[in-house]
Amino acid sequence: MKKYFLTIFSIFFLFTQPNFLYSDNISQIEESSVSEKDKEDVYPVFETTEYKPAFFKMLLVLIALIALIFLTFWIFRRLMRVRLTQANLTKNIKILEKRAISPKSLLYIVEIDGKKILISESNLEVRKIKEID
Repeated sequence: MKKYFLTIFSIFFLFTQPNFLYSDNISQIEESSVSEKDKEDVYPVFETTEYKPAFFKMLLVLIALIALIFLTFWIFRRLMRVRLTQANLTKNIKILEKRAISPKSLLYIVEIDGKKILISESNLEVRKIKEID
């Protein structure tokens, strides 16, 4: 734990104290007569940044990503419905209705060659309950 704390503290100290990296060069520059341009090369001037535009850009990208996720789920649900409908039109076995009874069990009304059958599905088995007229 101490090892991690020391590592994190040293990284934090190095990144938050930029003067620490240039302290030797600065003292040498101040003692000698060097032009201002050369001083800027050794000790870079950090510009202040505005955080409002970056924050609003980040917020806009976050909203766009959330909207994209919802749009993707909506498209997939719609495609699955269309696929199920098309499969029911061309096949002999058609799933007319599906209803959840509990999280792990479902009821299906299935049409097979014109006969309607009520089927239950659970984790353990699929069982025919009765034929519907």
